[in-house]
Amino acid sequence: DTQTLKAQTTRSILMTPEKRNHRDASRIKRKRFQKVYFRLPKTGKKWWQFEAMDPRSKFVGRWKIFMLFPLCIEAWIFPYRLALGVPSISSEMQIIVVEFAVDIVCLFDMAVALCTATSTSKGEEIATFSGISRHFFRHRFILEVLPIYPYWVALFFATNDVQESCKIDTTSADLSWVCIRQNNTTFVMLWWGLSALRVAPRVYRLLKDFSALESNLELAVRALQVLKFAMMIFLTTHWVGCIMYFISINYDLSWRTWVFDMEYLLPFYNRYSTPSWNTYILCMYKGLNDLTYLGYVLGYPNNFGEIFFAIIVMVVSVWLEGNILGTLLNYMVDK
Repeated sequence: DTQTLKAQTTRSILMTPEKRNHRDASRIKRKRFQKVYFRLPKTGKKWWQFEAMDPRSKFVGRWKIFMLFPLCIEAWIFPYRLALGVPSISSEMQIIVVEFAVDIVCLFDMAVALCTATSTSKGEEIATFSGISRHFFRHRFILEVLPIYPYWVALFFATNDVQESCKIDTTSADLSWVCIRQNNTTFVMLWWGLSALRVAPRVYRLLKDFSALESNLELAVRALQVLKFAMMIFLTTHWVGCIMYFISINYDLSWRTWVFDMEYLLPFYNRYSTPSWNTYILCMYKGLNDLTYLGYVLGYPNNFGEIFFAIIVMVVSVWLEGNILGTLLNYMVDK
């Protein structure tokens, strides 16, 4: 090969410019454009036959990004319902409609999952409809889809049970969890448990999908990180504040709760008659104050429920701050 290259170089050097131009012109004349025909073999596939979608396709990727929004809404509704919501028809009708819409979207998500190829834990690809169906019903159906149906059944009976126990007309007044707790309604307790079973796998999927999107090189990782941390801070504050208020409800909003102290500090606030949206702002203030250690709320926990949950909040706060600082330092080191 080396000798051939040397020979070709020697020939090109020995050629005169006129001969070289004549050779190039003759080569150009000999070139002709030719049409090339490709004949694809027929696969014999019919229009009704099943063909699984690629999990790396644009449609599946955009659908996963879209599913972040209903999952975030579901993660917000559960603690709000736990603290301020009740199974009524008037005051909570908007939330019921939103929950129903989220469940409809989750059913569409099930249809997308049944049409998308998947893989086993060993890395084996599953592209047939029967294989995808078996994998879905074995791993996801029981946790993500099945709790939807008993939840709505329990909600229907809980609404009737509350009306009979508390003797309140749901078309004219808001219901109170204090009344529900005092009457110890069975269907409401069942509704609480089914709500937890319904929201737990969706919150887990929300965190899992965010982690999967961070490894997608086609997305803006920094913008996704900002969105993730904003969502984590807001939802964590929301959960802490609503659970703290729920603990106070279990103590009947008595003098041993932080809500009683806030009523003493805020003259315009009444723990029994203030509208729900004012109470929700107070819950967000309480949650953010506990997470940031600002100490703007006077006093200390006055019952064991608040003390126990305050310990959990401290651990969550340390984890949240460490996660945010670790991500920021990672970007600084990369620069």
